[in-house]
Amino acid sequence: MKVRNAQIQDYDDIRRLMIDFANFNPVEDLQNPKYDYQHVNAVIDHILKTGIALVCEHNGRVIGMLLATIQGDLWLPHVKRMTEVAWWVEDDYRGTTAGARLLNRYVAIGLEAKDKGHISSFTLTTLATTPDLKLDQRGWEAIDYNWCYRG
Repeated sequence: MKVRNAQIQDYDDIRRLMIDFANFNPVEDLQNPKYDYQHVNAVIDHILKTGIALVCEHNGRVIGMLLATIQGDLWLPHVKRMTEVAWWVEDDYRGTTAGARLLNRYVAIGLEAKDKGHISSFTLTTLATTPDLKLDQRGWEAIDYNWCYRG
């Protein structure tokens, strides 16, 4: 397995993985997405140019991705943060090193960006249904939670 920076020829694979990612999300509004591919391609373009787009390959096939943006805080725009927006590995490759390889590369990029002063921090989001990854033992600290009102 190999992690590398995504390229334009990976867009189809990224879109394929994003559909699986959306269907796995417990928020029903996101499931069975009907993507506007022009919009999705523009988003991926933006991430490639200003953020982080990683893919994990196995035998020449893209089987996972990690996408992150770098943006200023809403209230303090000079405070730049790298925010993971999609981290996904195909079902058949869960339990392999694919997810960890993507995460390790993300951490390395985040640490380098912090050292260079490009960002102040970097974040990772997990679903409530994500198995316990023991992130607190890997240097991560929970800072907030998102809740979806179900009535």
